[in-house]
Amino acid sequence: MNTPTPLAAMVMAMITQNLKDSAGTPNSINENAGEKLMKKILLVGVMASLLAGCSSTASRMAECEAQGVSKDACYIAEQNRKATINAAAEKQAMENAQALYPVQKAQAAKVSHVADPLREATFTAPGVTVKINNGFTKATVNGAKATVKRFNASYYEVSGSGYTASVSLNADGVETASYTKARSRANGVMQVVQK
Repeated sequence: MNTPTPLAAMVMAMITQNLKDSAGTPNSINENAGEKLMKKILLVGVMASLLAGCSSTASRMAECEAQGVSKDACYIAEQNRKATINAAAEKQAMENAQALYPVQKAQAAKVSHVADPLREATFTAPGVTVKINNGFTKATVNGAKATVKRFNASYYEVSGSGYTASVSLNADGVETASYTKARSRANGVMQVVQK
């Protein structure tokens, strides 16, 4: 004799319990108990059908290997499956976010300028004037040719006529500028005018 599956055993137990509960009660209560029993059976059936469609990674790998496919190929196929599911979920999340925040899309379309931190600039302090061209490639200190040294994308030094000007940049342009006079302790912050 075959042993019942766990699902069948659970349904049988519910029916037996319901029959015991409804013994010796009036018909209207029996009908109500019958409705409850039908709802429980329906719920168990729905849960079973939902769980029947689920499979684990291990079961999919075993099924793939059982078909004679190598373990490596099965693993790659499983990884591709997961990546496809994740990509679809990410795409849907982005679409949902764009639907929730349509103003940002419109604002992004209105961007009219791109900040150029290397615009032509003039730096002044008592006794020193530094001018640097667009792109920060040529400079003058007090009207004489000077050298421009780039340390990184946000820091430059201009040297000439006995002065060194240190220039710090941010995304919008010159953030700060200071000077130091060679062979002296003279130094300070410079006024910045950037075009």
